[in-house]
Formats: sequence, C-alpha cells, structure tokens
Amino acid sequence: FAENTSRTFFNAGAGLFYYTNKYYLAASVPNMLKSTYLDYNGRKFGSDTQHYFVTGGYVFDLSENAKFKPFFMVKSAFDAPTSFDVSTNFLFYDKFEIGATYRLDDSFGAMVNYAISPSLRIGYAYDHIVSDLKVTTPSSHEVILLFDVNFSKKVSRSPRYF
Repeated sequence: FAENTSRTFFNAGAGLFYYTNKYYLAASVPNMLKSTYLDYNGRKFGSDTQHYFVTGGYVFDLSENAKFKPFFMVKSAFDAPTSFDVSTNFLFYDKFEIGATYRLDDSFGAMVNYAISPSLRIGYAYDHIVSDLKVTTPSSHEVILLFDVNFSKKVSRSPRYF
C-alpha cells in the first residue's frame, strides 16, 4: 500500500466462442496490449504480456442419465512455457458432477458440484501443485457458487453443459 497509484491505463481483449449442445471451441487474447507498470520514480515494478488461450470440450452420452465431458485448454505467452490442461468430468442426472484435472508438469486436482436449481450450482475444487510453485503454494481449495442468469425470454431447447 506504499504506492498511491491514481492512473488508469487502457487495455483490450478479444475472443471467439462457438458452441453446440454437444461441443464448444474457443480462442481468446484477454490482454491484447503489453503493459509495463512504473512507480512514481519511473522504476519498473511489474508488467503484463499477451496470453493466448485455445479451449474446447465435448459431451458424450454414456446413458440417459450419465454424460462424460472431456475438456482441454492450451495457454501460451511470450517468454513463458506453453501450458496444457486436460479435464475429465462426469455428469449424472444433469445435477451432480465430479471430475479430475491435470496441468502438464504443474498440478492435478479434483472437483465436485451439484445443481440446486437450473440457475444455481454449488461445488468444491482442490488443486495440488507439483511444480516449483509448491514451495509457496502447495495446494488450493475453492468453493464454487455459480449463478446462471438468463436475461432473455427465449426457451432453452437443450440443457447447458458448459
């Protein structure tokens, strides 16, 4: 809190998202402009660089009440190694979901969530870090509360799986 920063800087992001009721594909660049942060004396104390994301997922019907939902994400940034995530989730009765995730050479985890209603989900996720980051953060715990607010009056023809 020693720095009393009162300046705002512009940044922009862009992305594409295509989905059907069975799969989705997306690509994005959340911060398109490279930024360098300076203190009042002109010394650099931080920076942002462009990150590129590509992601996708598919829903396989295992039975009438069970679905398998694999997912992948590739993240790349200049001067940083490319990150690859893969996740496998199982959805039962369109209510209860359980899954596992793996980030290449970095972490693995598990998650569980439950749909209280069509617009409200609660859940928990655990991530165990195996890379050098574990020195300061060996694991993380997340409590998930997801609200799905449907502002339009259109009728949903299929349930949302993503």
